[in-house]
Amino acid sequence: MSLPSHETPGTEHPPDRPDDIVITGLGVVTPIGGDVETFWSANLEGRSGIVLEERMDTRGLPCGWTAGLIPDDVKDKVRAGHGAPDRSWGDTLMHACVEQALADADFAGRPPADGPAALVYARVWPGPTGSFPQDYVTHIADLADRYDAVGNDPVRVLERLRGRFLSLETQDLSAFPREIAERLGTAVLPVRLEATCSGGLRAIAEAARLLRSGRAEYAVVSAAVSRNTPYVLSQYGQLMALSRWKGDDPGQASMPFDKRRTGMVINESAGALVLETAAHAARRGMTRPHAVIGGWGLAVDTAHMTAPRVEMIERVMRTALAEAGAEPDDVDSVNAHGTSTRLNDVTEARALHQVFGERMAEIDVCAVKSLTGHGSAASGVVETAVAALTLCRDVVPPVVTCTEPDPACGVKTSLTPVRRPVAAVLKNSFGFGGQYASMLFRRPATPRRAPERARSYEPQPS
Repeated sequence: MSLPSHETPGTEHPPDRPDDIVITGLGVVTPIGGDVETFWSANLEGRSGIVLEERMDTRGLPCGWTAGLIPDDVKDKVRAGHGAPDRSWGDTLMHACVEQALADADFAGRPPADGPAALVYARVWPGPTGSFPQDYVTHIADLADRYDAVGNDPVRVLERLRGRFLSLETQDLSAFPREIAERLGTAVLPVRLEATCSGGLRAIAEAARLLRSGRAEYAVVSAAVSRNTPYVLSQYGQLMALSRWKGDDPGQASMPFDKRRTGMVINESAGALVLETAAHAARRGMTRPHAVIGGWGLAVDTAHMTAPRVEMIERVMRTALAEAGAEPDDVDSVNAHGTSTRLNDVTEARALHQVFGERMAEIDVCAVKSLTGHGSAASGVVETAVAALTLCRDVVPPVVTCTEPDPACGVKTSLTPVRRPVAAVLKNSFGFGGQYASMLFRRPATPRRAPERARSYEPQPS
């Protein structure tokens, strides 16, 4: 059967309602691409950004010898274009993604100041160990110097700290909301979320809620994470949650839904979206969005701090479908949380089977973390970009590391891109602390077309 590249003759998509929340702008900086089209092509080609972690000595760790790292040339470009003397690396990443998303949304110069804008962001605080291995070394050396000088006496410690400069990477201070307000040229309603690895998807839901309530005309959503330090690796190492892959190819370290999976790979990454009502987009001439946000489900469970539960995942997925007015039969693809841990993948898969039943044999599952690793809160935003492009371009990216599918999971993945009509994608994100989020994305009536330069590496109809 020959499928068209972007439109299916005879298939009618319902018109976008004026109050629909649409995604009109995308921006990413990831281990597999510093812009959306490069990132998308890597997803389709199965090009991994996971490498050996050689910036620090990991020989004493029981796991976690690989990482998803932004390439140095991309980092240099991001710093040159968006860095500032008083700006942390996490904020720099978010600025780079926001600029991409605004340009993609066709906001030439400043967006229209026709009302307040919402800014919802999830910047994972790197903590006192910073964003990079060298930050950790500096922190530990400073602690040692302080102890030698004043011991543990609280009064003397306070006197020593008073007036001393602390690195931006070791303090939870950010001028990001003010800088974005200046960039947009209008007041912003800023909301910062902390919801661990579900934070990105929760940020999108909060932005959509603010738009639906009329409190903002459009919204910018952003999330960033960079925390590959000995401290972070040691914390995950205690949980034995990180990959223990020791093969020749580090790109195989993250293998969601494969029976050989041994754990997740953490990464540094960032993403941004522009959201607005369909009516607001149409007023400014934007008639081809990337996706429509249908509905979402959110939950916090107190049963266990780190172990996901089937019934909670099922709950948020069913809530997302119900809020979108959709049925399980309406979903064509699932953009899975898919962390590559033994427990998460099988738990998510069991919940999917609970919701979709026998249809799981025909629903194509995508797992972006197979190529990028796990970007905590940023993953929800970055992977939403993949869900949106899946809808626009009628192609589901492969999971190239799942070469020995786990029968206990029983999900349908592919080693090559799957060309098919996609009307709805369900996206999942879960996190430590009992955080669960699921969101349904719908194909717009007139979806955004791929730029000409992108079509050369998209799979063509056979």
